[in-house]
Amino acid sequence: MSIASNVIDTNTKLTTIRNNLKTLLENHGIVYYNTDDIFTLARRAWFLIYPTNGGQSGSYSTEASVGQPINFKVSMESDDDNNLPDGSVADFFISVNGGAEIHLLGKSLNGYASCQYIPENSGDTLHVRGMVNDWTAMEADIDVFAFRYQDSWQVSLDDYTLVKYPTSATVNVNEVDEFNNDYDYANGIEVSKTYGASQAGYMIPTSLIDGIDLSDTGIHFQAIVSPMYSSSSGWACGICLLNSKTLSHYRDNKILELGAYPGKKGLQYSGTNHTITEINRTSGQLTINGAFKFDLWYDGSYVKATIEHPWNGTVYYSYESSSLPSAIANMDTVFPAFMIYDYGGKIRFRETLIEPWTYEA
Repeated sequence: MSIASNVIDTNTKLTTIRNNLKTLLENHGIVYYNTDDIFTLARRAWFLIYPTNGGQSGSYSTEASVGQPINFKVSMESDDDNNLPDGSVADFFISVNGGAEIHLLGKSLNGYASCQYIPENSGDTLHVRGMVNDWTAMEADIDVFAFRYQDSWQVSLDDYTLVKYPTSATVNVNEVDEFNNDYDYANGIEVSKTYGASQAGYMIPTSLIDGIDLSDTGIHFQAIVSPMYSSSSGWACGICLLNSKTLSHYRDNKILELGAYPGKKGLQYSGTNHTITEINRTSGQLTINGAFKFDLWYDGSYVKATIEHPWNGTVYYSYESSSLPSAIANMDTVFPAFMIYDYGGKIRFRETLIEPWTYEA
């Protein structure tokens, strides 16, 4: 028999097997799709031996950002509450702005099946369904933003990248198991710097390390911050927007910051002269080792900032203005960062949220 005849014979047998599998699944009410290959059909046949019990659930985020993978996951259990075998098939259907559904397969591992999707356009709405056989295990509408970063419950050092000036500066970064007395059993990131003027460390979310384009939107930056201790002078810590992560000076060229300082707190900035200039600061030092919710909103010529108690609503600082110094007005690209600079100091942070925002009068 020729090679061509062998190929034809093999394809005929595979087609017969595929049709037989489809008939088997049909006869037992097992879901399949015409795009399934023979191996996927065989994996679906496991539902004959391990039928699902309808107790599935799913995990997902209701927000996503352009270019950043989003993961969907569903649990897969059999009637006897045991996990279905590794390789069992779940189906995910994604519709963008009400358009035709995209069908993605997820294969289970340790009782969970997952898939990944990368949004392409800001402003899109994704509708996602996760199916285990004919059970809906998860369904959600997901808004796509131009950019977005949010800490998971367990903050990891991998989530952030340290940028410092000069490169010889000693800046230590660690994960801490307990944030402070108000946040027992909650972890965070701790950044400390040894004594030394004209030095700085900036922690930028790794997923935003290429910067955020603000040509079409503003930004909201929120985090729980704990100033850990002060030196006799010059210490500073908090959140900021850098105009560049390529530092030729510890103050960069443009920085807008919301910080804690000796005896004061509030908004400051630096321009191309590298000089720290007050926008609005109020007297009264934030409690060292306390926990505070920092919020910074920036939209070209508008800024708003607050420092509050994380949950009881007490306001320690509040300021807003529709007129910004020209040095930091209309920054086209920013790098949101946690900062610590000048003399010795330490900061802890967690529960970070960075998202688009636009000022509305």
